[in-house]
Amino acid sequence: MAESRKIPTSTTLFWIGVILVLIMGGVLALFWNRLPPQLPWLYSFPSGDKQLVDKIWFVWIFAGMEVVLFLTRILASWAGKGDNTVQTTISLGVLIAVVLMVASFAKIMLIFLNI
Repeated sequence: MAESRKIPTSTTLFWIGVILVLIMGGVLALFWNRLPPQLPWLYSFPSGDKQLVDKIWFVWIFAGMEVVLFLTRILASWAGKGDNTVQTTISLGVLIAVVLMVASFAKIMLIFLNI
């Protein structure tokens, strides 16, 4: 009888993060021409020009987040050698960061695309 292999939770969380970032990149590519040249992203600064970043920065932000996801996956595998709880905790932490970025990105897209 064939054994079914269970996919670790940390691996599932990693791939959810990767897919979310790729979806954001796809949305950005899809609506690239409809967006203004600068978008608000740095909400910790006072209102005005200091909050704005060129939309090309989103490409670098998403690429950087993918790198962070892969590095975190490597770190989780190293730190939690055989301990699924440690791997899951580390993977969940980076997924929460991705979800927060998705929420901010969705807010910006909803403002400028009037969806």
